[in-house]
Amino acid sequence: MIRKAIDDDTLQATQALEEVKKYMLDQGIDQWDQEYPNAKILIDDIERGEGFVFIDHGEVLAYMALNELCDEEYNDLNWKTQTPFLIIHRLYVKPTAQGKGISSKMIRFAEEFAINNHYQSIRFDAFSLNETANIVYLKKGYELVGTVCFRKGIFNCYEKNM
Repeated sequence: MIRKAIDDDTLQATQALEEVKKYMLDQGIDQWDQEYPNAKILIDDIERGEGFVFIDHGEVLAYMALNELCDEEYNDLNWKTQTPFLIIHRLYVKPTAQGKGISSKMIRFAEEFAINNHYQSIRFDAFSLNETANIVYLKKGYELVGTVCFRKGIFNCYEKNM
């Protein structure tokens, strides 16, 4: 079940995040660290009502934030649609739950959220060296619109019209 995150989800969502960070680093993907994302960022997401969790048997297996906030680097790209657009942030699935279609369910939820809330498109970025994530997004019909450079390196930016 996917639902809006509540304060009680913070601990499990943060623990899952730390597992994901370690797993990615073990895979040679130096995308996330102690600076970003972290527990405070998740708490802020949840307090603003922008955090969403995938729950199975009372356990948080996945997390994402949905909002309209984007980094200024996005302004230099040739997006296909105008406002309003929805942005997916911090989508992750606990390593022990990966490969079970949960990320696809989270993306489908974001798409339904976008349609129901009259967004023209969904936008997000993915670390260029995270091949698995980039393949998933392309398979889901997201179009690569360009790249931006953040603190950790090059990120591919994607968009899908709703």
